[in-house]
Amino acid sequence: MPNEKNQVHSVAKAMELIEALLRRRAPMTLQELSAAVGYPKSTVHGLLSTLREYGMVAQNPDGRYALGLRLFECGCAVSAQWDVSKVARPYLEQLSDRAAGSAFLSLLEGDHVISIDQCTGGAGVQVVPEVGSRLPLHATAQGKLLVSHLSRGEARKRLLTVGMPPYTPHTITEVDSLLDGMQWVRERGYAVEDGEYKIGLRAVAAPVYDGMGEVRYAVGVVGLFRRVQTEEFQVAIAETVRTAQALSAALGYTKL
Repeated sequence: MPNEKNQVHSVAKAMELIEALLRRRAPMTLQELSAAVGYPKSTVHGLLSTLREYGMVAQNPDGRYALGLRLFECGCAVSAQWDVSKVARPYLEQLSDRAAGSAFLSLLEGDHVISIDQCTGGAGVQVVPEVGSRLPLHATAQGKLLVSHLSRGEARKRLLTVGMPPYTPHTITEVDSLLDGMQWVRERGYAVEDGEYKIGLRAVAAPVYDGMGEVRYAVGVVGLFRRVQTEEFQVAIAETVRTAQALSAALGYTKL
């Protein structure tokens, strides 16, 4: 979460507008933006005018506001720095083929997990997180995996800050219940999602270490597996763990 003590309030307000447009993923009127961030329309209008000058926001002919092309340029510049995506691509393709599901690569960003790459393979219905999408920590395999490598205090703080809503009847909504299972995740080297985010979906995620020995990413597979006890899902687990180890080595990690 942002450090409010060190915030420049006008910049923070401008970022809230960009976040509101990002969440909506569609143009918004001045009134809608004002309601979304809770600031007067005059304040919002002034901020939008400045953002327009820098290309961060664009105004459509109908008067509604949308994210600007300058943000796309920024995103491309950031993507160019993410060498991990280039390194991970062949591993994701192989994992998707071998595990008969959709492979993904994610990282921890504040109170959510961000999907930074994905790959589908095989036949039939494919389910995969959209690149750039924000996913909950408590209801996804990658979220639980990355949380398990935080201190208990830090994990609790992040979970309570964003909340633990019940996406399905299987979602774990009690913070202590989730945290108590983190030792299991660390010992086995992977986390499982069993219909907790969306009914019928099951996923597995394993940790990817960097050259400093820190868990930076989660790699995994998601699909319409029948049950976590089936042989096909056990294959997905084994392939995910194997892929995580290989990708970690490719990123310079050497297990002591």
